[in-house]
Amino acid sequence: MTSALDYLWPLVDAPRPMVAAHVVAAWPAGVHQRLLDLGFLVQAADADRVICPECQGHIEEVIACDGPGGAVRFYVACPEVSRAHVPATARRQWAVNAPRLAEALAATLKLTGVCTELVPNRSWRLGCTTWQDATRDVVLARGLHWDDAPTVRAVIVRARKPIVFVPDAKPSDDLWRGRVPPILALSQVATLGDTGMEVDPLEIVAAVQDTEARAINSNAGVIGMEQLKVMIRQQVKAEVKASLSDDLLVAAYRQHGSIRAAAAFLSQQSDQDVSKDQVRRAVQRAGGVAAVLNDQSSDSVVRTTPSRKRGRTAKKIDRPNT
Repeated sequence: MTSALDYLWPLVDAPRPMVAAHVVAAWPAGVHQRLLDLGFLVQAADADRVICPECQGHIEEVIACDGPGGAVRFYVACPEVSRAHVPATARRQWAVNAPRLAEALAATLKLTGVCTELVPNRSWRLGCTTWQDATRDVVLARGLHWDDAPTVRAVIVRARKPIVFVPDAKPSDDLWRGRVPPILALSQVATLGDTGMEVDPLEIVAAVQDTEARAINSNAGVIGMEQLKVMIRQQVKAEVKASLSDDLLVAAYRQHGSIRAAAAFLSQQSDQDVSKDQVRRAVQRAGGVAAVLNDQSSDSVVRTTPSRKRGRTAKKIDRPNT
């Protein structure tokens, strides 16, 4: 279901994070006021250029003229009516209050430390959290897909094992010139509750696990994509409407290094609705992320080496019956 935040994220990620009156007028009732109440939008200076209020077909510079009684009236040139009157309300516009958004996200995530601006109006250190006994900085950044993104990246990579939130568009992996940090798009993980913004902590855990899995997976042997597709089709053909086996769920996870991507891939290939929870549970039953990606002696479908070296002791993970 669409929420007020869905209208906010593209604005936050825009080079000029402003919204005009004619855009707000097209939003569903209550969206604009909710964003104002949360402090995520604030009143800005009136616009110098507006969409023509008569024909709505062009944007023109506003011209001020003296009116009756010394009042100032505003117009724009219009090919339809020569001169179109611009009401005061049509000139209103609102700006994204990015610092307030950063503070709200820090509070939502219950981080420790002080929310601090790293690059003016571009990135903030929201605070820090603990992951596997290690302290990690949590960062919010705008415009990591813009041309000047390397400047912001240079500050982010100096943080302690950063977990990065972006409003909407995720940057290319090439931006990082090395290990890619966990990146979460607020447009995908944030919701709006009765008291404000909410983020499911499991989404953060999944993002960190996925990133670490990709790092391990880049050096681990996995079956090829075409072979995995064939195996999925074979099982679906043999067991119509049956659930995919744990071996295939785990194999897809190894192939993609992401729970979300694995679920999407399996759903597409099997014509079944495979959820992230199914993949996550299969990985957990197989011993967890680290065990799944490091179990080089497993006889599961992801083995690419046909035989083991003699004399090598195999590491076995006991798995519960499924």
